[in-house]
Amino acid sequence: MAVIHPDIYDPVSPEAHENPYPAYERLRDEYPLYRIEKHNAWALSRYQDVKEGLRDWELFSSAQGVELGEYVQFFGPGSIQELDPPRHDVLRKILAPRFLNRRIKDYEPMIRSSAQELVANFQNKVEIDLGAEFTQKLPILTIFRILGIPESEMGWATTTGLRMLNRPPNENGPTTEAYEARSQLVEFLEKEVERRRNTDYPDDVFGDMARAIDQGLMESREIQGLSLLLVAAGMETTTSLMGTIVHALATRQVSRQELQSAQGDLPQTAIDEFLRFDAPAQWLARVTTRDVEIHGQTIQKGSRVLMIFASANRDPREFESPDQLILTRDGSRNLAFGEGVHFCLGMPLARLEAKAGISELLKATPDFEMIGTPQRYQSHVIRGYESLPVILCP
Repeated sequence: MAVIHPDIYDPVSPEAHENPYPAYERLRDEYPLYRIEKHNAWALSRYQDVKEGLRDWELFSSAQGVELGEYVQFFGPGSIQELDPPRHDVLRKILAPRFLNRRIKDYEPMIRSSAQELVANFQNKVEIDLGAEFTQKLPILTIFRILGIPESEMGWATTTGLRMLNRPPNENGPTTEAYEARSQLVEFLEKEVERRRNTDYPDDVFGDMARAIDQGLMESREIQGLSLLLVAAGMETTTSLMGTIVHALATRQVSRQELQSAQGDLPQTAIDEFLRFDAPAQWLARVTTRDVEIHGQTIQKGSRVLMIFASANRDPREFESPDQLILTRDGSRNLAFGEGVHFCLGMPLARLEAKAGISELLKATPDFEMIGTPQRYQSHVIRGYESLPVILCP
């Protein structure tokens, strides 16, 4: 019989949105398998449990959605985040060549050039919102260009995408506005792929999808899920990572010197530590395919289980002094990008964007500090900053 403590943790509550880490600590120490009665779900919070759960996709399935309530399968058919093998593997292979380490390097000049252009737009200003003007814009520009979204449509696509992803605390499903934005984006994305079919296939992700459909590897109805997943990843995960780094700089948690290697770029160890310390995606869910016993309790078949990446990344059983941001730490074994067959395909791109983007920002701007109240994204899964008001110091 499960012990129910509804006062400890609610993943969509304002308290979890503001600071979930005290609750995570209590879960790890007292209730490593926790029943969230309000959402008819369970939660795993320790590193080893989360890691093993993510690896065992046959027991902890993604095929019935990875969120809660009406957010489950919101992106629709084709979202590899909500598919298991073999279909997951087929669709993932369509995207994989563009996100391999060797291909990612080809994007670095474009990313650095974009970062320089963004910085030039506010370089002569004294006060600037680095969230709205930099940490959001750079990842969005990058993924939209890789997808193949025309430059003339980027403003509209950005605004519409942000409307789709807005998730206020205590909401158990998308708003009417979010559904409307999703429908508009799907119509646009499907047209972009369809107009590339039976052509020479442009060198972009939409071209890859068009070729896959023409070859019978992919169905047209899967455009929406696969495209929306990439849009969301570009608009949320990397923006959150970069925003966390800028926030740490602006609040003097870290210094510029700590974030610049001998080559002047952001060290990989620092990127991994920021990912460990405050994971952009706090959790995703799985559904059990059979009864399983964990920590003396039975999770019945068909139960939804939250895998709390962010809690696992602060488990003292795995990381020494986990609540401290230690930029020289080897945090490479963090679970911020997941684990197993669903390990995030965009991880190399996210790391490159953080390295190149933050490095260019530091090279081109003087010191800066926070002058207002930073605002986090309205999201119960993504933890990052939408607004970062700073003053540029001479």
